[in-house]
Amino acid sequence: MAIGGMIGGGIFSVLGVTVDLAGHLAFGCFVLGGLIALITARSYAVLSLRAGRSGGPFVYLHDLGRTEFGALVAWLLILGYVIALAVYAFTFGHYFANVLSAPDVVARVASVGVLVLFFAINLRGVSASALTEDAVVLTKLIVLCTIAAVGIWRFSPHRLAPLADKGVGGLILGAASIFVAYEGFELLAYDYDDIDNPRRTLPRALYLSVVVVAAVYILVTLGSQMLVSDSLIVSQKEVAFATVGREAFGSAGLWIATLGALLATCSAINATLFATARQMRDLADANELPLRLNRQVNGLPVAALALLTVLGSAFAMLPGILELLAFGSATFLAVFALVNHLAAQAAQTPTARIVADAGSAACIVAVIALAYELSTRDPSALALIAICLIGLILARIAFVRSRRRRPSDGSA
Repeated sequence: MAIGGMIGGGIFSVLGVTVDLAGHLAFGCFVLGGLIALITARSYAVLSLRAGRSGGPFVYLHDLGRTEFGALVAWLLILGYVIALAVYAFTFGHYFANVLSAPDVVARVASVGVLVLFFAINLRGVSASALTEDAVVLTKLIVLCTIAAVGIWRFSPHRLAPLADKGVGGLILGAASIFVAYEGFELLAYDYDDIDNPRRTLPRALYLSVVVVAAVYILVTLGSQMLVSDSLIVSQKEVAFATVGREAFGSAGLWIATLGALLATCSAINATLFATARQMRDLADANELPLRLNRQVNGLPVAALALLTVLGSAFAMLPGILELLAFGSATFLAVFALVNHLAAQAAQTPTARIVADAGSAACIVAVIALAYELSTRDPSALALIAICLIGLILARIAFVRSRRRRPSDGSA
């Protein structure tokens, strides 16, 4: 689930952005992002074991007596996951339409269709969802690693010379911009109660998934730059990996790479729906979301799954969905900074505290770098982020007021 959550639309849609910002040091962006993700994974492991139950940041803050702030953070995360679902669906539709040379309307229909498909799969229960995830993750890893291996086999140092052609600033900016590609490992914190022997399994799953995904990202980036020029990767934008696949295996490679993209987005949608719906159910049980969202059928959070599917489909229809990707990155970096800070406060050794504080500081620097990029490249995206944040806060205020006016019988 964690690997599927991370290797989603990210690597397929941000490859061109990474190369554009960092040039020959594009692989370094994934190294830096992986280090931040690994530190944050450790913080999630520590805090989850301490809490002993599902819930993520909301539970961690609730146990500290900061329930209201924790609920606001949870709402922000849910919005981030909705945007992530939209990005995954958008990328699925884009690759699907590209390989068929179909018009944009086909991409839009495919974007909604894939969300509806995995809504139906999740309704079949945890076993069906997990089995589907295992098969999809294995297949897409084979596709990614096979194409990357062809590029690595052709490795030529001169293709990365000079190494820092875009400067160190481009490396930092690139790492901040593509960090959303590492969003997904934290989903396991919401599935704590569904994990067998979580005190042993959860930490191992968190660490192993981040290491595996970082290695895949680095290999794919290097392999891609060995197969095609940086300028071509940048020009192809969202379907850059399809071009890389064609260079590796011809027309068959185009289809293989597209298959990898489709499977990657499918598994990311599945993992995000699976975990976020359960987070929403738990928040509704805690009276921090409308009570209707805790309604279940056969133990499955149907109401939450349906709402996520509808909202994800709506955002996927927006023409500026890739601008919202920046909001997704900023959202998760900000939350991860908070999680690392909480882990530092809970640290039992000076070393553990230093590591967690370093992770928190790195996340904050990345948010600042991302804001700087948007202010210079796309000020309208910053305005969009501000509007989303204001809307979220107003919605939260309205919910709290309605909760206070709610009849004492608890009806909603």
